[in-house]
Amino acid sequence: MRRSTLIAAALLVASPALVASQTLALDSHAADNSARVSRLAGYAEIARLDSKEQPDMRQGRDVKDQAKSAFNQIIAYYNAAIKKDPKDDDAYFHRGIAKFFTGSLATARADVAQASKLDPKYPYYALWIDIIDKRSNAPSALEQGIAQVDMTKWPAPVVRMFLGETTPAAVLAAADDPDPKTKIGQVCEADFYSGELALQQGAKEEAARLFHLAANACPHEFVEGPAAKDELAVLDGVE
Repeated sequence: MRRSTLIAAALLVASPALVASQTLALDSHAADNSARVSRLAGYAEIARLDSKEQPDMRQGRDVKDQAKSAFNQIIAYYNAAIKKDPKDDDAYFHRGIAKFFTGSLATARADVAQASKLDPKYPYYALWIDIIDKRSNAPSALEQGIAQVDMTKWPAPVVRMFLGETTPAAVLAAADDPDPKTKIGQVCEADFYSGELALQQGAKEEAARLFHLAANACPHEFVEGPAAKDELAVLDGVE
């Protein structure tokens, strides 16, 4: 499974709730892909930019401005990546998620939609488009978005939950797997996306509970863990 290590790194940089809380790791796909390795190295450089400021300078900056500045650096980074390779679906996705967390929902959706156009079989693009649509109070396009997705394997239960065809409890049960590593990843995603559903339904306490579970248990290369921490920061009024 292709994972979003780089946007996880981005969220670690940009969200005040995430600073110094995680370490970066390459997934097996990235380890075999020199372009991804180079891009992660670029992210590491972005992550160091804020740390070059003197402590008294950092103390004088508003927390929200720090987050926005870091996300803007990430967006600029992926602007360059897309200019270099306009068919890089990962770059569009990562830039879209960065825009999502700055509140630029329309352009965030456009980026993730472009990622999905480039790789329509990757289910997480459809899920994030639906999250952005719900945050924008727009009609869901999930059914159309999963036309080429293999619905016989994970994360199909998550997709069905977003479609209203199953429950968070059923998704959590489906996340079970005899392989411990696979189970941890799928439970992480079950918790995060169930949290997003609860948030959409106005159940903020339940959303926070599920985001806490995801934040604490997700493997550090999964985008859902840092995203859960950022959602918790929003719920706590940090951003």
